[in-house]
Amino acid sequence: MRLKRFSALVAALVLTGVLAACGQSGAQSGDGLTLTLGDQANGLQTLLNAAHVLDGTSYHVKWAEFQGAAPLFQAMQGGQVDTGYAADLPTLQAISGKLPIKLVGALQGSGAGTAILVRDDSSVHSVTDLKGKTVVVSSARGSIAEYLLAKVLQDNGLKFSDVTVQYVLPTAAQAAFNSGQTEIWATFDPYHSIGLASGGRVLVDGTQGRVSGVGFVSAAESSLADPAKKSAITDFLQRLARAEAWASANADQYAQVYAKTNGVAPDIAKKVVEHGQTAAGPVTPQIVTTVQGVADLMHGIGALPTDVRVADVTDTSVYH
Repeated sequence: MRLKRFSALVAALVLTGVLAACGQSGAQSGDGLTLTLGDQANGLQTLLNAAHVLDGTSYHVKWAEFQGAAPLFQAMQGGQVDTGYAADLPTLQAISGKLPIKLVGALQGSGAGTAILVRDDSSVHSVTDLKGKTVVVSSARGSIAEYLLAKVLQDNGLKFSDVTVQYVLPTAAQAAFNSGQTEIWATFDPYHSIGLASGGRVLVDGTQGRVSGVGFVSAAESSLADPAKKSAITDFLQRLARAEAWASANADQYAQVYAKTNGVAPDIAKKVVEHGQTAAGPVTPQIVTTVQGVADLMHGIGALPTDVRVADVTDTSVYH
């Protein structure tokens, strides 16, 4: 109960306070148009700034940072953010909740950044050992961490109802995990890598197809309806692709920038970079098919209230 109260307080603080701390990216020449980019845990902002791909844009860039996808999409609902970046399931969850957004770009990775962690001294050594246990999931219903949990339970002959789930924002969950109050934590980077460095071990991660490894850049329909903003979003997606290519070719340099920017230890930064996305591009038919499988599984267990058709919420005209 204490964890739930604390996470609710953190959620409120994140939602009301994060936009006040939004940062302007530093090297734009602008004609008055501002593109507000929703981000999680400084992920995209660190990447694009490290690669210096935002230099010389014809629009201003404003970053809106969030701990997780749920408060990010709440800000999009309020019209405060033009684009969002999140894994496939939280994006589907937002769409299922009738958020008016379209999928405009995709980032592909191995899924290694998502994991179920247990304390080093835990008696849990296999997925089947989770039966009857409480699992803390970051950050809210419909997160990529929840999908990993649902998938591995299904793959091992268990039902989602065989575990008790608590939804806790990452920083609160991290504190509880570090102190030993939480034994089992389903989470994502950078919290995954921080948890490993704080007395945790990986029970199972998202590789080998357990999660799709797909992250989506989504755009508010209202922003896409503005020709100038739609053009800026297209430009941003092209710059994001160049940034991912740079990071793949300069992993060590990127890890150093990540560590300095985010105040984490170099070994944690290196892990985050290793686990991260490796390419950015359009939402291809293959990606649509893969993510439709995610939507179908989660709708089947009731985690998605509506049956989302991924192709119907994809706008391929933006990425060109």
